[in-house]
Amino acid sequence: MITEANLLLNNEVKVTSPQSKFWGEVGIVSRIMHDGRTLEVELYSGKVAFIDVTLVGEVREPIPHAKGEPNLGPDANSVLPKNRL
Repeated sequence: MITEANLLLNNEVKVTSPQSKFWGEVGIVSRIMHDGRTLEVELYSGKVAFIDVTLVGEVREPIPHAKGEPNLGPDANSVLPKNRL
C-alpha cells in the first residue's frame, strides 16, 4: 500500500506548520519510520529532523499556465475545426 509518506521519500519537502520548530525549513526525506507517518528529513541547514508527515508539504516547481489555445502541430491543427479543440 502506497501512503503519502512513501510518495515523499527522496523528495524535497518544506516544513509548513508553525507548530514545528523547523517551520519554513526545506530538506530531503531520507527515510520513513516504522509507524509510517514520521519522516526523517535531512534539512539543508545541516540538521536531521524527525517530522510527522502532516507537518510538511512537497516542494514543487512552479508550472507556467498556458496562454491561449495549445498548438498541436501542423498535422493536428489541420484536422481540427477552426478555433475549437
